[in-house]
Amino acid sequence: MPVIRSHRLVRGAFLVACAMFAVINHVQAQDEHRRTKVPLIGKIGGGSNRQAFSGKVQSVDLRRNLLMVDTVEGGTTEYFPVKKNVSVYTAAGEKIKVTELTPGTNVIVYFRVKDDRRTVSEIVVLGVAEKPEAKKPAAPS
Repeated sequence: MPVIRSHRLVRGAFLVACAMFAVINHVQAQDEHRRTKVPLIGKIGGGSNRQAFSGKVQSVDLRRNLLMVDTVEGGTTEYFPVKKNVSVYTAAGEKIKVTELTPGTNVIVYFRVKDDRRTVSEIVVLGVAEKPEAKKPAAPS
């Protein structure tokens, strides 16, 4: 009987060793595959597609969720989709509402582009629109 028992032990140990070998071999193959896998170009460069646009506010239409900004040179108008809850800050860091943006205000619009769609993440006000001074009546001569 001791011979039969030792054969079972040897066979059991052999099966356990084979299973361990197969698992270790599988794990090594996965690890090797991970090391040889080339990362995507977007992941190499950080993947950030954040862009900025500076200009003067032409108008804010919250009914259509649109912000229209003229380029600094005044050549074209860019349209940005905005929502009421978009973050708007002054240059000093004070938070204001989108509705407080007035035509002529100098801004930088930070946005992301995904699938040809812009998503505005933040607007920074660089300078408030200058209000024309009321002309003083000329002194009588």
